Amino acid sequence: MGSGRDKRKKAKGGGKPGAGAEKTARKSEQNEGKAVRRLERKTQGGEDDIDALLAKFKLEDAAATAIRVEPGVRPSPRVYSTFNLLPSQQKENELILFGGEWYDSEKDKTHVYADLFVLDVEKVAWRRIVSPKGPLPRSSHQSVMTKYHMYVFGGEFTSLNQEKFRHYNDLWRLNLADWSWEQLPGRGGPSPRSGHRMVLQRNRLLLFGGFWDAGKEPKYYNDLWAFHLTDLQWECLGPTTQTGSSWPSPRGGCQLAVHGELLFVFGGYSVLPPPDKDPAAKAAKRKSAGDDDDEGGKGVVHDDVWCYDTKSGAWERVRKAGMAPSARTGFGMARHGRRAVYFGGVVDQAGGRDRVYSELFNEAYQFDLETRRWFPLAVTPAQRARLEAAATCIQASFRGYAVRKAYTAYKLGGAVSELLYSPALYGVDVGASADTVAHTDVVLDDVWSLDLSKLDGWTCVQENTGGEELKDLSDWESDEEDSDSEAE
Repeated sequence: MGSGRDKRKKAKGGGKPGAGAEKTARKSEQNEGKAVRRLERKTQGGEDDIDALLAKFKLEDAAATAIRVEPGVRPSPRVYSTFNLLPSQQKENELILFGGEWYDSEKDKTHVYADLFVLDVEKVAWRRIVSPKGPLPRSSHQSVMTKYHMYVFGGEFTSLNQEKFRHYNDLWRLNLADWSWEQLPGRGGPSPRSGHRMVLQRNRLLLFGGFWDAGKEPKYYNDLWAFHLTDLQWECLGPTTQTGSSWPSPRGGCQLAVHGELLFVFGGYSVLPPPDKDPAAKAAKRKSAGDDDDEGGKGVVHDDVWCYDTKSGAWERVRKAGMAPSARTGFGMARHGRRAVYFGGVVDQAGGRDRVYSELFNEAYQFDLETRRWFPLAVTPAQRARLEAAATCIQASFRGYAVRKAYTAYKLGGAVSELLYSPALYGVDVGASADTVAHTDVVLDDVWSLDLSKLDGWTCVQENTGGEELKDLSDWESDEEDSDSEAE
């Protein structure tokens, strides 16, 4: 009886040398083929099938087998991307752009990107980095640079018709030496979100706020997280439930600045739930020292400043002092020495025929992180081109909290070059169920720089490609104002 088992063992162990490795390789190849076929089946979906759209991207990404650099490839116009200065240890005066989205107003389609570009500021030369096995397409995410890596967290993906949305809570790390991506463990970290903000403080990332929206009612956050770069672990820092403790209200689209052991939070945007749906929340809001007064169910533009002491864990609302900017959202911010430089932004104004206009700003302010006072940033006026003038007043129509991303705020980026890249929108981040714009969508892809030491005027590093569209904008604005006057 035992001889049969011995024969089977002998036959099993008496094969050709290397046969096991060949069998394993065949199985791996078969499994890869099955995975590709599964992805191909998943791609068979409509324009609002997010799983199909992402499966198509994964299939295309899998076809790229090696990292390659494509010189001379310029990014397309986009908003909600991130734009960061590469650390000086890598190369001086280079910036990196990742992700974003673009709304095709002619076809009424939204395209979300996962591409990576590097700009050489001195040569004004772009190159595209094609690196497979990286993050899925996203916008309204955050990216932070360290000495050797770029960290990307969260963001959102929308279907072509903007009917369905998906928010991420994944964390990725890009190796700046070889452009390879690596997904980091995310257990115990923040919930999926977009419109949050993230900064570097020594050996950890600090993340605050954001929102989540599946197309119904948005949920805004005011939680604070730390990601420790040494052990790659998340830590929740609040909000606290201690009696009498203050904390910023939930918001997205704010800005952060780190100064030593202090974290500053500037402004932001949120939507209050209707009072009939959440009366307790509104009553609590009225009593909270950190909230702005507004009616439930409407958007709130926050113009407050908060300071968090990373040692004591205590929040403090900063008293408004000096010449502060008016309430607005969508502004950009860059840290420069002991000051935070604040630029641009947008505020919504009611117009005729139940329309709301978005008024953009091109003024700059500075916030002294030590004295905690606001000052206008006095830039020597240079002769403004017509494109620049037109870009400061782009109007859009929208309803409710669903803001069409038809306006473009500007973002100051970097501590060395202080480049300003208009598509890097740090805006309201509430386009999760955006309505159709009545007139036009204008997305800029120009690049501007300002020497914060001299303040001798803005320099156009790269011209905008949508020039003709902007040239007609001033005439269109005048026609709109005339029609509104007649309606009133």
